[in-house]
Amino acid sequence: LNKEPWVFNKEYCDIIRETIRQRYVMAPYIYTMARKGYDDGISLCRPMYYDYPENKEAYEFRNEYMFGDDVLVMPVTAPVENDYAQVRVWLPEGEWYEWHTGALLKGNQIVERSFAVDEYPIYIKAGAILPMYLDNVMNLNGNDEEVAVTVFPGGGDTAEFKLYEDNGNDKYYANEYARTRMYTERKENHLTVTVGPRQGKYRNMPTDRQFKIKVLGSAIPETITINGNKAEYEYIGDELALLITIPQTACDQEKTIEIQY
Repeated sequence: LNKEPWVFNKEYCDIIRETIRQRYVMAPYIYTMARKGYDDGISLCRPMYYDYPENKEAYEFRNEYMFGDDVLVMPVTAPVENDYAQVRVWLPEGEWYEWHTGALLKGNQIVERSFAVDEYPIYIKAGAILPMYLDNVMNLNGNDEEVAVTVFPGGGDTAEFKLYEDNGNDKYYANEYARTRMYTERKENHLTVTVGPRQGKYRNMPTDRQFKIKVLGSAIPETITINGNKAEYEYIGDELALLITIPQTACDQEKTIEIQY
């Protein structure tokens, strides 16, 4: 059985290609979680009872799994009827963003959702910060691509994520690597997103990197500043997302984005 995208008809070829592209987009998150697996011995893909051992649903929904710390996946194994498959998903406590629809769903319940063949049941924890590449990344040979710090609001007043990076192509990763702390703080109608200075060192490490801040489920803000200076933004209406471009600066400098609603 050949599995290359181009051996399928155009409809399925496009879907497979989009799925591969989505994995490229998530590469910074995946690579960070892979390092966590190396350090802690906890697999990138793991059963639900690793994270939620007290919940009986964690044992009953055997196909469902966590993909790193902040992403939940429920593979579609049901047949399609009228172009959609019906899937029952257990969402643990908290709130969860449905990747393909942007819907914010309450946790601690079982929901039944419908998915077309080009959609997939992927859920992100509210409050999570996921570093992602943008759509134009075609390969992972480089290590200086633009990173979109993607904020999924909710889940509490503060959140953080430590982006991991290394040379990506040698055996020195055990001791030569760097981390960048990203964190958010919400106080009423004020959101602060901070990209901290990079800590650590590895061979051929880029000195500068372009960052963007993407806040999902966002209203149109009143004002935005970057390190105290007024900043421009783009509002993506079909995603209800706020996109802020941070001027390219040295990775060892802290960048603080203040968003006033």
